[in-house]
Formats: sequence, C-alpha cells, structure tokens
Amino acid sequence: MWTRRSKPLGFYLVAKGLARRFPPLRWLYPGMRVKRYAALAALGALCLAYGLVPFLPPPPPAPWAFGAVLLGLLLLVGGVRAMNRSMLSAFTEPEDVPERVYVRRRLEQGPKVVAFGGGTGLSRVLRGLKEHTANTTAIVAVTDDGGSTGRLRLAYGLPAVGDLVDCLGALSDHAALSRLLDHRFLRGELAGHTFGNLFLVTLNEVVEDFAEAVREANAILNLRGQVLPATPEAVRLGARFQDGSEVVGEVALRKRQGRIREVFLVPEPGEAMPEALEAIRRADLLVLGPGSLYTSVIPSLLPKPLLEALAKAKAPLVYVVNLMTEPGETDGYTAYDHYKAIAYHLGRRPEVVLVHTAPIPEEVQRRYAAEGRFPVPFDPRPFAVDGVRVMTGDFREEGPLAQHDPAKVVRALLSLV
Repeated sequence: MWTRRSKPLGFYLVAKGLARRFPPLRWLYPGMRVKRYAALAALGALCLAYGLVPFLPPPPPAPWAFGAVLLGLLLLVGGVRAMNRSMLSAFTEPEDVPERVYVRRRLEQGPKVVAFGGGTGLSRVLRGLKEHTANTTAIVAVTDDGGSTGRLRLAYGLPAVGDLVDCLGALSDHAALSRLLDHRFLRGELAGHTFGNLFLVTLNEVVEDFAEAVREANAILNLRGQVLPATPEAVRLGARFQDGSEVVGEVALRKRQGRIREVFLVPEPGEAMPEALEAIRRADLLVLGPGSLYTSVIPSLLPKPLLEALAKAKAPLVYVVNLMTEPGETDGYTAYDHYKAIAYHLGRRPEVVLVHTAPIPEEVQRRYAAEGRFPVPFDPRPFAVDGVRVMTGDFREEGPLAQHDPAKVVRALLSLV
C-alpha cells in the first residue's frame, strides 16, 4: 500500500537509482531542502528572461516588463541564497561562512614555510605561522622515548607520537581541539597518557600504516597546513660523545654527562614521506627550531632523504637559536656552537641565524639556573667570519618563562620571504 511514509522512500529509491548513472542528481534526494530552492531560482530566471524580452529592439518595453524583471531578480537571488544557506547549514552556521572563507582564502595565498623540530619550541612557532599562512609544513622528530610516548612506543612499536600531536594541535583551525589533544588522563589504566597520543595510536591500529595514520589525522583535524613525521619508521636517537662513548635513547642522552660530538638514528631510516620532500622542494622558507638542539631540531632532519632534499632546496634556511642552554645536552654552548652543530649534521650552513639578545629578567634567570639552564651567550664575530647573517633582537615572550614569542619570531621570519 502506498502511504505518506512510503512516498519519500519511493522518491529516495528512484533518486538513488538515477544518481548511480548521473552523480549530480544526488541533490534530488528527498529531505535535503535543495530542490525547492533550485526550482525557485529557476522560476526567477524564467521571469527575468520573460521580462527582458520587451526590452529588445525595436519595440519599446511594455510597462509590465519592469515588474517581471524585478520579480525575476528577487526570486533568483532569494532562491540561490536560500539554497546556499540550506547546504551550508549541514556543516556550519551560514553566518560564519563569509569570515571563514575570507580567512582561508587569504591564508592560502601565504608563503610556503617548512619548519623542522619538535616539542614546545616548534609548536609555538606553528601557532604564530597559522595566523599568516595555510601553507606551513611541520616536519617533526619522532625519536622521543620518555613519558607517555615512550610507553606507547614499547607497546606498539611505533615512532614517537607526542611531538606530532603537539604540532597537530598547534596547526588546527579549531582552538578547542588543541586543548582536547593535550588532555592528560590522571587516573586508571590511562594515567599519564594524553588523548592526542591515544588518538594517533588508534588511527594507526585502524589503518595499519603509520604514514597513512598521520595523513588521516591531518584531514580529520582540518589543519592550516600539514604535520608530518621526519620518518614513518620507528627509529631511536643515538649519540656519540667527544670521548668516543655512545648511548642510544633520548632519556639516556640527557642523563649522560659530556660534550656531544654527533647524533644519529638507530636504525638509519631510508624512508621519508613524499609530502615532506615535495614541501621542501617548493618551500619559500626553511626554518629549523627553536627547540632542544640534539633531541628535537637535529633529529628532525637526519633521515637521508630529507638531508638530500635540503641540500638541493633553493629556499633560504633559518636557524632559531634557543634562549637557554639544555642541561646534559648543550651545557656551556654559545649561539655559534649551536649553529656549528646544525651545519655539521646538515652538511649545509644556514643562511640566517635568529638570536635573542635582549636582557632576560633576573628572576627568570634565577628560576632556570636552579635547573642548570642559562642564557645562550652570543658573540657576533665568528658569524661575521663565516659570512652568516644574524638577526638579533627581543624574541622572548613576556612572562615568567624564557620562551620564544610566536608573534615576534614569525614576524622576523616572514620578513625574509
């Protein structure tokens, strides 16, 4: 029996059958509130055409033609507007669309920036970059083996996910997502883990491929740019010290006292994501840091495919020096020592080095000195001998911490593009 309830189902089945042959006809599905407005717009177009006929030469237009033209315009504009609102309401508030479209289109015209590193330093720079461009690519170190990330690495045999999650949150178009990804569970079996770490591990379990899991995360979080691992392989960080001794693992590196000669990846990866190599090739600007020299910045560029791509890249390379030294990692290092370590591992000198030279408040210095961290000394003379351009200034964020201000750093970086 044909009833009121079966009628929409019948229309749906007919429309679905037609849509298989002609995909645009999917707009005919009942209940979408599109057909009625499309019909209204079409009626308006007919009225407009009918009203314009008398205006054609040679006879003079009839008085009714003006009314037909006006009615046609009203119906056409009203139908198109209502149809757009109906379609957009399925995704967002229609009133927000003009602002969202404007911001997205403006940012899509921004410079192509590739930023390397990990941890808090890189994520802070990404938060500044996303206000100026949607063409940022973050290439993130995946060698961390401490905390929640270390536990997940042991359990699932994955690259480190913690720094990737921080950068995903930093580039997300929605502020609430960053807080959600950063949420750390405090009790039960999940104690110590963040939601973002579990989210990325879950994606990997579903798609059974870490590179594809990262791509899925980029798509789901609607980023202003993209976040990629330095390598999708599960590698660890090794360090060789001046006395010839070696350790493997970031935690072991930080505990070991002594001056580091070089760091390397174990095992040596042969793979980098194609998107990362393409981003380096097309970049307008390449940025290293800020971040821990041997455990964040250098590991993010060590995979051989990345080193080869960076050697061929035409974009200027900028290194952002840390404000403070890292205990057990860069004790006693000057800004020039940081720069030389980058050049040694990269096989290419950065064209520009960005150094904070403004005074750091005494109370902030005392707090960091208790942790064995001190301001990085700067002497311009060795940079001048090497012919390296140094950008100096106040790049610190006001407050109780010694950390870079995203707005100040990004303003300096984009002045180079």
